Amino acid sequence: MHLHDDALALLALGEEPTAEEAAHLGGCARCQAEVRSYGRVVRAGRSSETLDGSVPPPEVWENIHATLGLGPEVRRDPLAVSQPEPPVSLDSKRRSRAARWVAAAAAAVLIAGAATWGIVRSQVPQPEVLASTVLEPLPSYSDEGTATVDQLPDGERELLITASSSQAEGYREVWLISPDITSMVSLGTMEGREARFRIPAGLDLSAYPIVDISDEPLDGNPAHSGNSILRGQLEL
Repeated sequence: MHLHDDALALLALGEEPTAEEAAHLGGCARCQAEVRSYGRVVRAGRSSETLDGSVPPPEVWENIHATLGLGPEVRRDPLAVSQPEPPVSLDSKRRSRAARWVAAAAAAVLIAGAATWGIVRSQVPQPEVLASTVLEPLPSYSDEGTATVDQLPDGERELLITASSSQAEGYREVWLISPDITSMVSLGTMEGREARFRIPAGLDLSAYPIVDISDEPLDGNPAHSGNSILRGQLEL
C-alpha cells in the first residue's frame, strides 16, 4: 500500500511527514519518486520560465483567489508588474506573463488539493502509535528496519514493518517473541520491504515485545529456523 496522492503533494510542498509516512518513504522507491515528481510541479509553479500562450485577464486571478478562499496577502494579481521592465517585444512580454500565470495557476491547484487533503486527514480518525522500535541486523546481516504498532480506529492493532532489503535465502517470517526467547507468535510471511500484520486480539504485547524477522528454509517446518535477519524490542 502506497501513500495517497494528496499526502505526497503535501510532502512535496514541505509538510513534515508523520511517523508512518516517514517510515514508508524510507523504504518505498515509488513514493519517493512521486514526491520528487510533485516537487518538480511545485518548483515550476514558483519559477518564471518562458512558455508560449496568451495572457489571461486579471479577472481570472480574482476568480482563482475567490474560489480557493485565499487571504488578502495574495489578493494582488501575481502577474502584476511592480518594477519597470526593459523594452521587449509585445510577444515576448505576453509569453513571459503567460508563463508566470500558468506557473501560478499550477501552484494554486496543487496547493488547493493539498489543503483539501490536509483538512480531510485532520477530520478522519488516524491510527494511534502505541509502540515502535528500530530493528537491528543480526550477525552476518546488514539490513536495517523499523517496527511500529498502530491502534486503528476500529480498535484493531496493526504492526507495520519496514526493511531496507528483501533478500533471504528462503522466505522471511515475522514473529513476536517473549523477552526470554522461550515463546513466540508468528504473524505471517513478509514480501517486499514493507508489510502490515494484524496483531491477534487479546495478545499481550508486554509479554511478546520482541519483533523478529527470520530467514526460513522451504522445509515445511513451521518452527522458527533460529536464523534471524532483524530484531528489535518494542518500547511499550
